[in-house]
Amino acid sequence: MQDQLIPAYPATPEGQKNFLAAVKDVAKNLDRGIGFCYWGGEWVAFKGNQSTDCSPWENQAFYDFNFKALPVVEVFNEE
Repeated sequence: MQDQLIPAYPATPEGQKNFLAAVKDVAKNLDRGIGFCYWGGEWVAFKGNQSTDCSPWENQAFYDFNFKALPVVEVFNEE
């Protein structure tokens, strides 16, 4: 979905990871920031890339169509 794209963060696995790392940095640097929530990171179409009735947010999932974790999950392991 083109209207979801942010120029500094391309629609790639690495762009997704960099975006979430930036969100995490904002939360960490707030005086009262204690964390952040990412909704629906597990939403992957059950028919893979052939699905016609998928979630409109599955392009933001943390897993590919083979259910392999994308680089974005590494953000949760970083301090």
